[in-house]
Amino acid sequence: MYTISNIVSLKKVDYCVWHVIFQMDHHPLEYATDFLYLLKENKWVINSLVTHELTSLMLGHSCIYCGETKIACFVTSHEFKLVKQGIIKNNQFRNQVAKEIDKQPDEISIDVLVVNNKTKWEELASENRFYGNLQRIKNRQKE
Repeated sequence: MYTISNIVSLKKVDYCVWHVIFQMDHHPLEYATDFLYLLKENKWVINSLVTHELTSLMLGHSCIYCGETKIACFVTSHEFKLVKQGIIKNNQFRNQVAKEIDKQPDEISIDVLVVNNKTKWEELASENRFYGNLQRIKNRQKE
């Protein structure tokens, strides 16, 4: 249960931030969530919410876990760590992220930090951009 069967879409929305649309347990309904990868800490930032993807709901798909048509899936959100660890460990996800952050897939951590406060999430993303910029400057100076 809660096995990631398909990464439908992986869109980079900011520096080291991805919006992921995925399916679980081979069912047609799509779910969505966001991930932030902290380069300095080598850790993923996640929140505790798993949402039904709106377009998928509008196509008439229903959630096998909660049976609801609301945006949030409170059943899968209760097991959010299991769901999100499944995405983090997914080879397609790891390979694409690895290319974008210039690491090998096995160098990407599976450790997570749960942050449900949007302001704190944005603060971490800002600090991560700053750290990433410093690293790029240092790497250019070495060349």
